[in-house]
Amino acid sequence: MFNTFFLEPIYNTVLFFINIIPNHDIGIAVILTTLLVKIILLPLNLSSQRSVYLMKEAQIEIDEIKAKHKGDNKKLAEETMSLYKKKKIKPFSSIFTLIIQIPVFIALYFVFVDGVVFKENLIYSFIDFPENLKHLAFGFMDLTKKYWFLGVLTGISMYIFSKRQADAFKNIKENKKDKEKESDFKTIFAKNMQMQMLYFLPVISGISAAMFPAVIGLYWTVNNILNIFQDVYIKRKLKIEKFVKDHNKHLN
Repeated sequence: MFNTFFLEPIYNTVLFFINIIPNHDIGIAVILTTLLVKIILLPLNLSSQRSVYLMKEAQIEIDEIKAKHKGDNKKLAEETMSLYKKKKIKPFSSIFTLIIQIPVFIALYFVFVDGVVFKENLIYSFIDFPENLKHLAFGFMDLTKKYWFLGVLTGISMYIFSKRQADAFKNIKENKKDKEKESDFKTIFAKNMQMQMLYFLPVISGISAAMFPAVIGLYWTVNNILNIFQDVYIKRKLKIEKFVKDHNKHLN
């Protein structure tokens, strides 16, 4: 199943792009493959990022539901899901988006672990294996090797994306009840955890990218950059929707 749905498609997509790219540049082929994967997953990714921000915006209402139905897990779950449905929030979409990336990483690893070589059991009948294939990306980088600078680029790009998400809706005014919660231990603990994750994940991803073949770092960096552009789009779209909603309320 892994070969059918991940390894074979990734392997043949890389070969397809290598064939149509001048000088058969593997690096450009990986970037185009990343872009294609991103386009395929675009609806899911946009839904995931949208849900992340809508959940942050609805946090006050979620806290009120928790306080109101404390000890009644059934009612708490019902009211929370009702709120998610009302605000069109898909709470599990971000988890699925993260999970789907794992087999893609693994497939890329197996495609490049020994270099891009002819594999009869993987190649599609309508794909030609390129002749005189050069294994250097951009003319200087062997994607089967490890490069520390790709780890740095991966970590930096992930930090920028994580920082944008952490700062989302930070200008939303908090009411008096929310300010009183600042002294609550759970709130302080959650904020400390959020700060640690903001720095911890980029560091771990950067170290991982530096330890794995360069193709992983290249894919990860490009993917993070595309995530940043998606984030810009989603934020602008939500701001426009909020403006229209507030404007309609004012008219009514």
